[in-house]
Amino acid sequence: LEEAGEKFSNLVFIRVDARLLPEIFEKDEVDGIYLNFSDPWPKARHAKRRLTSREFLKRYEQVLKKEGTVEFKTDNREFSLEEVKESDWNLEVCTFDLHHDEELVKGNVMTEYEEKFSSMGNPICKMVIRQK
Repeated sequence: LEEAGEKFSNLVFIRVDARLLPEIFEKDEVDGIYLNFSDPWPKARHAKRRLTSREFLKRYEQVLKKEGTVEFKTDNREFSLEEVKESDWNLEVCTFDLHHDEELVKGNVMTEYEEKFSSMGNPICKMVIRQK
């Protein structure tokens, strides 16, 4: 796979419950995590299931290298911004309207739900965060 002139020889796509990441990967084994428009779990009682919650950010810390990043897209930006702010992560990149950001939209792969929400006029947020 070649992206922006870089070759990726160890890119892995997995579809598992993210709670299992620390059981699948060793500490400091992962360079980056990409969440492609995950289920937002909109009800307040389901907040702990959101993949950008502090609970999940702690799981990512267990497998990511110190300089590792988490890159994600969402239509629920307020929750994600608050969780990043209250955690041990820095917000490196952020746009509140991905599809109108010429640079960040390059290479964007839309999921069915991203297409659905975008077609309804909902702006899509993209963030890249890094551990402090």
